[in-house]
Amino acid sequence: MKKTLIFLSKGFDDLEAATFMEVLGWTTVRDNTEPIELKTCAFHDKVTGRFGIKIKVNYNISKEQIDFNKFDAFVLPGGFHSHGFDEAYSEELHKISREFHKQNKPVATLCVGVLPVSDAGLLKGKKATTYNLSRFHDNPGRLQKGGAIYTGKKVEFDNNIISCAGPTSSLAVAFKLVELLTGKENLKEVKKLMMA
Repeated sequence: MKKTLIFLSKGFDDLEAATFMEVLGWTTVRDNTEPIELKTCAFHDKVTGRFGIKIKVNYNISKEQIDFNKFDAFVLPGGFHSHGFDEAYSEELHKISREFHKQNKPVATLCVGVLPVSDAGLLKGKKATTYNLSRFHDNPGRLQKGGAIYTGKKVEFDNNIISCAGPTSSLAVAFKLVELLTGKENLKEVKKLMMA
């Protein structure tokens, strides 16, 4: 069974996290689909999303080591800087992103979740996109400062990194990750079950 690790910052975007829980959950409901297990991690035992979802995580990475070799992909949802997302810019998150990338495993980011990955140096000369309507942050500028080629598209995939412009694209990102991990036919079956 494939396994995916998702990092949840304080103030994570509820829809972006929930979309992965939903889509990867659907891979496990029938015997005719290849399942993908999802595990959560954070710097805290519990985290609260910007709009109120509360999650008790599987791994508190400030207290325990995670064997990243056991996981096949990494997911980094965006969040709200005003509610604690800044912790995603930590060197620890840079190390995690680099480790998955070094092993040629997909890194799926959503909204501003791509910015820590860019800061980690993984998008130099590569195409990426991000949320561009922030009132207080120049997200495309920060992406470009990290060496990425900002495209402004809804979803972008380059260098085994998926990025998107915001929460409404989270379903497309989750579907892309299912395809990368388990193939087009498995994705087709999952979409059929979800009536997508």
